[in-house]
Amino acid sequence: MEFLTAIKNSIPDYAKDIRLNVDSTIARSSLEGNDAVAVALAAAFAAKSKVLIDLIKNSGHIAPEEVQAAMTAASLMGMNNVWYPFVEMAGDEDLKTQGAQLRMNAYATNGGVDKRRFEMYALAASIVGKCHFCVKSHFDLLRKEGMSTTQLRDVGRIAAVINAASQVIAAEA
Repeated sequence: MEFLTAIKNSIPDYAKDIRLNVDSTIARSSLEGNDAVAVALAAAFAAKSKVLIDLIKNSGHIAPEEVQAAMTAASLMGMNNVWYPFVEMAGDEDLKTQGAQLRMNAYATNGGVDKRRFEMYALAASIVGKCHFCVKSHFDLLRKEGMSTTQLRDVGRIAAVINAASQVIAAEA
């Protein structure tokens, strides 16, 4: 995975642990096929890292429909990771009973991929977005889809490392 080398080369020595974790979390993940790469893309989007988004998108490791789905899931989480905590923080019981009335039609098609993958991408973005409601919802759905705790841990590890890599790269720019 050449793009991992490009990511690692952009991370300075003070963040050596992050650099080493890039390889171990993505290249040696328990996730199926190239799921780890698409999860990393969703996390990079949530972390607002154009550098990482471009490296991952252009790597050739994920199909165009997976790129589209990861970007779709992450964009929806950009909205939901703000909306649902807002409702909770407002502490208004009436507000909690009202529907969001926000367009989320991509859920109906899972962004063009199977439900498990779309939910993984949404989970990764929600971890970076720090929305405990969304994390819990996507985690529980993925358990029902048959994912193991180890696989879900790996989604979290990838999201954490991509977020940290994004911060380091931004600090060095």
